[in-house]
Amino acid sequence: MSIARRITLFSSLWLLVLLIVVNSGIYLLFGQMTARAELERVGLQTQTIAETIRPDRLGVGNPGDILRAYTPSNGIIRVINEDSQPFIEATKYPELREIPVTYSSKQETEQIRFADDRYVISRFPIIWSDGSVVTLEYSEQMVTYDSTMATLRLVLFIASISLLLPAIFAGRALSRIILLPIKTLTKTMENIRQDGTFERIQVPEQSKDELDQMGQTFNRMIELLEENYKKQQQFVSDASHELRTPLTVIESYTSLLKRWGKAKPELLEEAVEAIYEESGRMKGLTEQMLALAIGRNDQPTKLSEFELGKLVHDIAKRLEQTFNRKIHVNVNEHYFISADEAQIKQLIFILLENGLKYSDDSLSVDIVDEDREIRLDVRDKGIGIPENDLPYVFERFFRVDKARSRQTGGSGLGLAIAKSIIQAHSGEITVRSLENIGTTFTVILPKGNKSAKGEDYAGK
Repeated sequence: MSIARRITLFSSLWLLVLLIVVNSGIYLLFGQMTARAELERVGLQTQTIAETIRPDRLGVGNPGDILRAYTPSNGIIRVINEDSQPFIEATKYPELREIPVTYSSKQETEQIRFADDRYVISRFPIIWSDGSVVTLEYSEQMVTYDSTMATLRLVLFIASISLLLPAIFAGRALSRIILLPIKTLTKTMENIRQDGTFERIQVPEQSKDELDQMGQTFNRMIELLEENYKKQQQFVSDASHELRTPLTVIESYTSLLKRWGKAKPELLEEAVEAIYEESGRMKGLTEQMLALAIGRNDQPTKLSEFELGKLVHDIAKRLEQTFNRKIHVNVNEHYFISADEAQIKQLIFILLENGLKYSDDSLSVDIVDEDREIRLDVRDKGIGIPENDLPYVFERFFRVDKARSRQTGGSGLGLAIAKSIIQAHSGEITVRSLENIGTTFTVILPKGNKSAKGEDYAGK
């Protein structure tokens, strides 16, 4: 059974029970009041007759004739002696003489049933002409009472039907109104299941009742599910984007080992070392990707001092081998920085790989001392970035040239991750670019304590 039918049935049954209780109360109360009025009327009528036939007021008149004048059309009048024997009776229906005879020395009124009809009997004591006390008994069928109660039953029945039928239709209409948001919610959920889209339901701006609150709660739940779904997509995109380069490096060195590893022992050592380091970097990237998947945007840093120029030179050498492109690293001193080496390595991979993707020429990397800071410039001679897009290049999933990005596999994540790494190290990253001329990314990092003049890495 549907909820709408349950609501209609439940409300209708309760209304029916309420009507029965109320109508029964009205019927019983009105019946008592009508019966009491009838008893009082007959009692007064009996008293009037008794006053009329008193011997001291009767004179020479015949009591029987007077009683016949007061005889009701559907009743009987009797005078009963002390032996409970009627010695005067006046009635138009002889069968009424079968009504039980009762002698009473006091005034009383009661209801009885006789031949399936309701009668009211009033008794009034009278001192008769011989000095004895007799009872004047007045009996009358309660026709008015029966007709009035029959009319009342009809009125209550019609009134109940008049209330019950509209209530049933109103209950059905109300159930539709109540269940409409639920049906809308069900339909929206079914659409989400079939189409895989995160739809919302229309809810009034100001919540008025629990159904509106339910709709708002559903929308908030959908927003949360959509957010979590996007995080999953981000995780997949991040993983594919960040793991592509180390996998490419590993594949490249593996290919070299397969072709030349046995003939060139020095190549074997270099390849094994590169594969080992790239595997470790992949492990670190995986941990970062898992952090992104659970919604933790901050990357914990493990600070250590290391030489930036050597790190850049090693990464450039691997990427030259992978992309078969030249990368010029220009550094005149041993510059040490205090940072998380794994994250800085990831940063340099992102910047160099970005330049290699969007340029067909060689890259230049300059490392310059700026008092208490080290500046790292990565320059390419690629397609450049339009001036209007420069403020957005570090935003997540932003891609300047979407057609070119699809060809190169870009996802708009690398530079956003690079910026988060720089922020974690209290550094700064900026970009300058001219279309069809080239782009320069500048990174500012705090200098370590060991920086000193030393070997020139240029040309290695």
